[in-house]
Amino acid sequence: MPTQIRITVSNEIDQLLDDVATKLGKKKSMLARELMEQKMYDLQIIQRGLK
Repeated sequence: MPTQIRITVSNEIDQLLDDVATKLGKKKSMLARELMEQKMYDLQIIQRGLK
């Protein structure tokens, strides 16, 4: 079952997320989730958790 989380970002990061999400045609929340998942993958957090 999906869980919602709430994050706080600076105004600058919020604006960047808005701009990029608009260019990609995605919701800002979807973009933020994808970025978080990618960073966790890059840090091998996901791979370790699945072992």
